[in-house]
Amino acid sequence: MRLFFAVELPSEVRTQLGRLRPGSDERDYRWVDPALMHVTLAFLGEQPEERLPALERIGADAASATNRGVLHLGDAGHFGTRRAPGVLWVGVVGETLMALQRHVTQGLREHAFAVEERPFRAHLTLARRRESAQGGAPAGWPPHVDHTAFKLEQLTLMQSKLSPRGPTYTPVRQFELGG
Repeated sequence: MRLFFAVELPSEVRTQLGRLRPGSDERDYRWVDPALMHVTLAFLGEQPEERLPALERIGADAASATNRGVLHLGDAGHFGTRRAPGVLWVGVVGETLMALQRHVTQGLREHAFAVEERPFRAHLTLARRRESAQGGAPAGWPPHVDHTAFKLEQLTLMQSKLSPRGPTYTPVRQFELGG
């Protein structure tokens, strides 16, 4: 099973993010379907099904150790060079999210799962640069982002299935945050 821990977004936030997509020149970037947007807290990759109980315990412990909170959309940015950004994203701001991510990472380490060594940067991926891209960032990038607030109330262990049409994400288990 290809798995990751994530925070899902309310539909109104996904709709707002979908409006940031420029109306022209889609040759250089693959835009993420807003329905699939989420904040990845920890990507686990392929995991054997027998590791699922440990992952469920990690998710439950991390969620119960984290209070509910409020997140805000941050500014737009990119990974990669300014001339040819590889990923276009919008930041997510909130101490509750950072605490939840720390609890998830701590639990993964304690159960001997591999964890990302780079510092966590909370973001929502909007687009990925195509290998065949010739130009730079889309015209008008980065756009103005309304710093919309939304509630953080649960953590999701998500399964990802890849296909030529793109990924499909299915919640395996959802964990309500502590308080």
